Amino acid sequence: MPDFGSFAPPTDLWLERSNLNGPLLSSVAYGVLFTLAVQTLLRFLQLPRAKIPWHLVIYVSAIFSLASVAFAGTAKFSEMTFIDDRNYPGGPNSFAVNLFAKWENMMAFVPNILIGWMADGFLLSRFVMFWNKKSWLAIFPALILLGCVTLSLAFIVLVVRPDESMIGATTTRLALAYWSLSLSFNITITLSIASRISVTRKRLLESLGTQSAPYVSTTGLLIECAALHTIWAMVFLICNVRKTPFQYLLMLPMGQIQGITTMLILFRMAQGRAWSEGTANGTVRRSTIPLGDLTTASRVEGSRIVRNEEGIKFGAITQSTIMYAVGHTVEWEEE
Repeated sequence: MPDFGSFAPPTDLWLERSNLNGPLLSSVAYGVLFTLAVQTLLRFLQLPRAKIPWHLVIYVSAIFSLASVAFAGTAKFSEMTFIDDRNYPGGPNSFAVNLFAKWENMMAFVPNILIGWMADGFLLSRFVMFWNKKSWLAIFPALILLGCVTLSLAFIVLVVRPDESMIGATTTRLALAYWSLSLSFNITITLSIASRISVTRKRLLESLGTQSAPYVSTTGLLIECAALHTIWAMVFLICNVRKTPFQYLLMLPMGQIQGITTMLILFRMAQGRAWSEGTANGTVRRSTIPLGDLTTASRVEGSRIVRNEEGIKFGAITQSTIMYAVGHTVEWEEE
């Protein structure tokens, strides 16, 4: 069989494969995010109505909505690139570069930027929680985040201009500055949270024993410090600096990956397995109920009382009382 693709330079073929496989990988990531978002919302909404953390419900819904819009935009622009406008001069690669500012592509590009803002803001709040609400420690990462938002706004304004190409000198420099600053923020947060967990781990093992497993496990550490997105962004930036086509494979799913990283933390919060102020300070007592662990709840249900962080009594332990406790530190004691 003749090689019908031999007329195209190998570099062009690699670029086209990356432009095709990037949306496919983005679709897989969206499926993971969809599953996590639904499970997280269901967990939150199972709480008694008065105890539902509506701010987190709204936050999860916003991340999911933006990711859905981005997914639809990516799918539509891919159709245009490889089907509707297949005869565009220069092929799919030229179409993707020269018509990057089309509204169908902006449907994917802008929501992914917004997801980045929301995810980074959430991580900053977690950073403050891990460091005992010492807000002054957040000044440096907050300034980096402010710089990221400013550069991303300039990036959006620049790419929608008809006289500026996505691979133009100005756009390329601005994009590199934005991605570098964003990576700096994520590395700062990841290393800070990871170091805090490492320092507190020994105290948790002593105070909680086997109940500390959700907090001190390697998986828990990687999720809490948002390592997934940090590693993904680092590999992408290296590929971008080296000008390899692999960067396009990693760039398209980046917003979905950032959403997944955030959703994993929120899902642990909904399960009652995420780090809280008590665990971050190493002050959680062995009597603390693993929130959402109904096996533990059944052993003490009806025979003990529950208090929250402020010492307020909630009455005898019931299934609904345990479900209320998601996201709180509660203690149980003899009646």
